Amino acid sequence: MALERAVLIAHRQRIEALRAWPCEMAHESIPAGPDGDPMRSAHSPSGFARTGLCPNAGRATNLACSHTMARYVLRDAIMLLSGDGEEAAVAALHELEQAVSLLDHRRYDAESRWAGARLVKADGTPEQGEIAALVAEHRACVRRAGELRDYVLRRIDVALSRADISSA
Repeated sequence: MALERAVLIAHRQRIEALRAWPCEMAHESIPAGPDGDPMRSAHSPSGFARTGLCPNAGRATNLACSHTMARYVLRDAIMLLSGDGEEAAVAALHELEQAVSLLDHRRYDAESRWAGARLVKADGTPEQGEIAALVAEHRACVRRAGELRDYVLRRIDVALSRADISSA
């Protein structure tokens, strides 16, 4: 039982270090040049530059980031905790991953349409509204990620309590 306790504690510490914060998928935004027009890039399929990914340290701990590995840490802990709720937690994590991934692509598509409208001096208001709606959807994913993190921490605490009782 001591090894199990040590494993649970290690997983708990790793998950406790994770966060869910609203980066709003800012890496998908298109920066403006000195003239205020969207910056171009020959390296991007859309023809527009991207702001770039958040620093590694932030991505490594942000459960709501589309380019994180942090959700694998959460998945490992869920898989360790067998019993009631495991399948639902795995499904919730999968749904979260899919939602964040799709939002990421939708945000860049909307940003690209906005940049195109900006270049031809057209009204980019519809795209700006779409971008704001996508950011709001991402904030909902942030909440879901935080709730899932907290759920897994509670499940680990219960497992640790049971380990303490059985070793007493």
